[in-house]
Amino acid sequence: MLASLSRFQALAVTLAIVLLAVFSLTIRPAPQGGAAITGDGTYSDVRLYKDIAGALAGGEDYYHAATRLHRAHGFPTRPFFTVRLPTLAWIEAELGWKATQGLLAGLLAAAALAWFAMLRPLASAPERVGATFLILAGGAMVAGADLVVTHELWAGVLVALATALLVRGLWLPAVIAIAGALAIRELALPFAFVAALWALKDGRRREVFAWIALLSVYAVALYLHRQAVMPLSQQGDALSQGWGGMRGAAAPFQDIAEVTLINLLPKPLAYLAALLALVGFLGAPTALARLALPWLAAIAVLLAVFARPVNFYWAILVTPTVMAGLAFLPRLVLDLVHALRRRPAP
Repeated sequence: MLASLSRFQALAVTLAIVLLAVFSLTIRPAPQGGAAITGDGTYSDVRLYKDIAGALAGGEDYYHAATRLHRAHGFPTRPFFTVRLPTLAWIEAELGWKATQGLLAGLLAAAALAWFAMLRPLASAPERVGATFLILAGGAMVAGADLVVTHELWAGVLVALATALLVRGLWLPAVIAIAGALAIRELALPFAFVAALWALKDGRRREVFAWIALLSVYAVALYLHRQAVMPLSQQGDALSQGWGGMRGAAAPFQDIAEVTLINLLPKPLAYLAALLALVGFLGAPTALARLALPWLAAIAVLLAVFARPVNFYWAILVTPTVMAGLAFLPRLVLDLVHALRRRPAP
């Protein structure tokens, strides 16, 4: 993306990256709310979602089970979207834990292979291998048996798969993948909008109609979900504290480092690595960068502006994708050096 920059533009980009790098090294570690949010302080959301799936496997209706368990352990039932869509619980109840984990691992493997195939005509062999490995490393959470209940992880893996499919021009399978992501977690919506806007800009009318159809059906699904939750929500139920965290620019670096293998690095080097993973997509092939960068930026804004400290796990939405940016850092550096050495036009 940066190979055609003027010297002035390249200097501005380089300066911005340097300033962000210095900023990342000044970030202090922030205490997180444990492995995940908790309702009454002793009962994690991982346990909540496992118990909901267990109740479904025992024959209980999803909405009665979910609101009952939310209420019993101090989790909010209002607004309605604090109660997750039932899709993942249905899958878990139907397949069982081992098969569900196997399905998630299979999706991650499919995403990694799709990235390798997608990059074959666009990137060098080291970049292809590096990005593929980093997709797998980014999704390493699938190895945790308890984390199979994490809605953001499923959505993030499906977004990573859809990204590779869209770059290859396989828009119908990509729409299906994003439909799956949305059915599990509504925070995948920014990617659907990004994909629809690029399809509109490129004049791909059939694809535009497909995205509009998906978003329309999803709006109806959310309405029906609301209609199912609200009658079961009681006056004394916990109310969400809202999403106005205003945690600032440090939050995306902190949260991405927290939920990826980057956390193996000492702080603040981990925050610098998170930054480099994000900016690495500036060096990615254009067809990939124009999808990945707006998606990553949207989640970064959510983390910086809306997420409270206990919502750090929203960063899991980008974990299968974000680390792949590290594979394109050498190309980014070379592009910037080339642009900086370019002589001004006479």
